[in-house]
Amino acid sequence: MSVISYLRGWALEFTLYREFFRALANETRFAIVQLLRTGPHHVGQIGEKLGFQQSRVSHNLACLLNCGFVLSEWQGKNKVYRLNPDMHEILTGIEEHLTQYAPALDSCGVLKAESKPIVIVRTTPSQMPRGRRRLSKSTKR
Repeated sequence: MSVISYLRGWALEFTLYREFFRALANETRFAIVQLLRTGPHHVGQIGEKLGFQQSRVSHNLACLLNCGFVLSEWQGKNKVYRLNPDMHEILTGIEEHLTQYAPALDSCGVLKAESKPIVIVRTTPSQMPRGRRRLSKSTKR
């Protein structure tokens, strides 16, 4: 295997892991996944139990369905969602890790430093370097 193909494979793997955890990092999707661990629900039930509007639930279920976290089937007039069976073992493994390493995760200085908000200070045109005072044609309004 060449170095380039290895790096491409690594980048693909990293991207997929990032997207997997990004899907779960959204509070709405996380709450839906946790609820579906208890059993199948339709959109109305999910919204009612979690206190979310139906449109919010539907929007996030579409993501979870597309990404393979949940499965759906029609039962009469309702589309019922359930957690993909593969996800049970994955989530249990993650929870076991979290239980074992919760204090370390909570006190990790690197993670704390990465989560500091970035502050952007806007300057007035008189404080900007001379070459940047004018707006280009594409940014004029």
